Amino acid sequence: MKLLKKQPIALLITLLIVFVATFFGVNRSLGAEIRQAEDQFYSGVFDPAQNRVLSSIFGQLEQRATASLRILSIGEHSHPNDAALHGVGADLREARRMMIELLTSGSPQALFQADQDLQLAVERYYAVLHPLIQGAEGEDLEALESAYNTMENAARVITQSGYNEAIREFHRTVLGAFPTNVLMNFVFVSPPELFA
Repeated sequence: MKLLKKQPIALLITLLIVFVATFFGVNRSLGAEIRQAEDQFYSGVFDPAQNRVLSSIFGQLEQRATASLRILSIGEHSHPNDAALHGVGADLREARRMMIELLTSGSPQALFQADQDLQLAVERYYAVLHPLIQGAEGEDLEALESAYNTMENAARVITQSGYNEAIREFHRTVLGAFPTNVLMNFVFVSPPELFA
């Protein structure tokens, strides 16, 4: 108690308490705002011009993963013994496995890379499979075109999701504004990631 009676020490302790309280307050407040911004990846971005929530990137990635499985299944069903198809099929299975794994715990940047890899694997598989079943003109061809179109449509919806624009605006207006831009260096929070 004698120590606290000395004015410089009491002032130092008061400043320390204020700093710690400010640190935890900013950490919680800013962390909540960042989580809310990141949630738009999973739930969609509200577009005031259309007065609705746009489709989420996460939902479209799930559709792309499902469509890629359909494409793989069509090839395995229609041409199970084709060596070339089997080779590109292994790449597609691996790209799909990585996408599914990251859908449970991946960041937007990791999911972006996984989606790029999945797209490339689907294109290679489609390039081998399409000529094999094109002449047959049956249900397999229709199913393949439908699944491939689902992949392409989901990719288009992702580009129109508004997520990256919303995150850039969040960086500019919230994280780039004073005093947040200074406090960000001290409160140990990570800014939301772009899907890029």
